[in-house]
Amino acid sequence: MPRSRIEGLLAAFPKLLSSQDKSRQHTFIETGSVRYVYFPIEGMHVVLITTKGSNIVEDLATLQLASKCVPEFGMSVDGDVSEATVTDRAFEIICAFDEAISA
Repeated sequence: MPRSRIEGLLAAFPKLLSSQDKSRQHTFIETGSVRYVYFPIEGMHVVLITTKGSNIVEDLATLQLASKCVPEFGMSVDGDVSEATVTDRAFEIICAFDEAISA
């Protein structure tokens, strides 16, 4: 998938998230061609973008593994997960994602 397509999908996610009914407890959003499966972590979201034909149970299991990596590798000294800390440790987090997904 081209980088521009991924960037477009990621840019659309916040708009789709804000249009969701806040009283519902869904952790996924479906559009015409993709499914966003997400997990909120301290004001941020870990997002997995898949095709609508993928197995949502497997997607949720993958997301659960990925969401455990962020606090483990992205926690600051004071015990919080912040955008700045995640950005600073992005390489370690991406490597942990890769290891979790390929295992």
